[in-house]
Amino acid sequence: MTQSILIRTPNHLGDCIMALPMIGELREAYPGSKVTLLVPEMLAAVFSQNLSVDEIITIPAEHMHGLISVMKIKELIQPKKFDVGYILPPSFGAAAGFKLAGIPERIGYVADGRRLLLTKPLPLSEPVNSVHRSRLFFNLLLRGSGHEMEYGNPKLFLNDADMETASAILGQFGIEEKQRLAVIAFRAAAESRRWGTENYTSLAKRLVADYGLKVALIGTASDQTEGDRIVQSASAGEVINLAGKTSIRDSAAIISHASFFVGNDSGAAHLAAAVGTPLVVLSGADDPRSTSPISPQKQVIYLDHLDCISCVKNKCPLKGDKAMQCMTDISVEMVLAAISKVIGN
Repeated sequence: MTQSILIRTPNHLGDCIMALPMIGELREAYPGSKVTLLVPEMLAAVFSQNLSVDEIITIPAEHMHGLISVMKIKELIQPKKFDVGYILPPSFGAAAGFKLAGIPERIGYVADGRRLLLTKPLPLSEPVNSVHRSRLFFNLLLRGSGHEMEYGNPKLFLNDADMETASAILGQFGIEEKQRLAVIAFRAAAESRRWGTENYTSLAKRLVADYGLKVALIGTASDQTEGDRIVQSASAGEVINLAGKTSIRDSAAIISHASFFVGNDSGAAHLAAAVGTPLVVLSGADDPRSTSPISPQKQVIYLDHLDCISCVKNKCPLKGDKAMQCMTDISVEMVLAAISKVIGN
């Protein structure tokens, strides 16, 4: 029987990439079904070329949180008469919107007091974070549908237009396709995950001077000033700042041009993994067991001798010499060594 399936995607770029294997297998679990995604507007581009998706409904940024979000979700999806809803965010509000819209079958993990809002409330794996989040999303589909399917790593497929746009952007800065490129995501949103402008400047200088690479810095508009600072301190012309100048798909295509990517466990790192670019991940406050980008071409720098490693805090609570040790104790030489391993040179 043909069914109309709705998936509420996560609210963050990395999580959306980790949800791709689950989304890609929906039709395997529900043959002949129509698959619709309910996505935060700023993340819709992640799924815009996905052949597993029939329709995308976007949630405006101003309707992302609180009661206004619940009512907006109801307004957006109620007229569509969906048969089944998969709710990937663990929030009460996401489940409440599906309940108010009258979706008969509502599947999600038990969290945030929302058990009664779900028709299939599934317990999370224990202990917490013992299963990688991408597998957690995929397992929701397996358990919700009752079908057995084979998991495949997240992949983001880029089309010719994406690649041409990336080439044009790089060309504006004098970088040709034949030139070897490194991409660096130099600033994390969470303070506890920042390696620092000085370190990234030193790394960029070394990549240019010692290895003859061009370096592209990527990030959001709020990262622009710090990116300009790195460019000014590093080799002018060899290091370019694209922070705030590229879309999600532009960034993914630019990363796909690169010999390798360097950054923390972030949305950009997940993009690198999903387009098959070798990557080096600086891991500290994050927990790589649950959120590290999935790639066979990855090196993770992780100081597991520290008692506080993987604290999952956005701001380091420690003071003095111990503050931010998970980042400050990572040297440029350690990152260069990891790069050499991941690219086999």
